[in-house]
Amino acid sequence: MVLVSIIIGLGIAEILKGIAQLFRHRDSISIFWVHIVLIVFVFTALLQQWWEIWGLHDVIDWTFAGLLLMLSGPIGLFLIAHLLFPQPLRNADFEDYYFGAMHPIWWLAILTVVLATLFRPIITGDELFVIDNMTSMFSFLGFAVLALTKNRLAHMILVPAFTGAIVWDILAMSFTIS
Repeated sequence: MVLVSIIIGLGIAEILKGIAQLFRHRDSISIFWVHIVLIVFVFTALLQQWWEIWGLHDVIDWTFAGLLLMLSGPIGLFLIAHLLFPQPLRNADFEDYYFGAMHPIWWLAILTVVLATLFRPIITGDELFVIDNMTSMFSFLGFAVLALTKNRLAHMILVPAFTGAIVWDILAMSFTIS
């Protein structure tokens, strides 16, 4: 849990640092609302990863492969969090950055969701096709669409839908931990 917490903490720190820089350079940047919603989504996904992985704190036996698979979700989200903000931030156009240099993050998002979804079935023997994995399956399909298109309408619909889906997942599937 400590290693997971460190990686997730670093991802959250990347987002908080980026948001602080947004405020610092607010007069010279052009914000794109879909990008802001994506930042909220990644922040929420990082928290959700820690929340769900905490449920594994009582697993006694671990393999190195299990550790690597378990870390794949937090590592992928950290990398995405790091790539969310253009460098330098001053005079940045977030819509250009979103559809330009940042666009390949959707391939990283696909890999992350696949590995994070397969982790429990492979390591703990849990079922793959359960209601709790529906958000991941929806995300996989949506991320694939976003990776393959720069259609603004698709991004304007799917990114907020992902954010709503992850909030639903937290509230409906794993509202409490023990």
